[in-house]
Amino acid sequence: MSATYVNPYNHLSDSAERNLAQAMHLSNRPYSAFEGLAIVAKGIARGAAAFGNYLISVAEALNEARAADARFTGTQW
Repeated sequence: MSATYVNPYNHLSDSAERNLAQAMHLSNRPYSAFEGLAIVAKGIARGAAAFGNYLISVAEALNEARAADARFTGTQW
């Protein structure tokens, strides 16, 4: 049972429902589950790419910090 049936107060506002209905009427084609999955997959891919870029930047910052520390302490890196 979904949350919509459990919670009777979980509804779209009139303006959101109106905008959704208007968008569906303007597209003149039925909603495709495959398109929905493609949108989700693109979002996951973007999130994974952003996380990968974050890990790369953290690794670069750690390497720079180690190099700076090695310069001041006289040890070899």
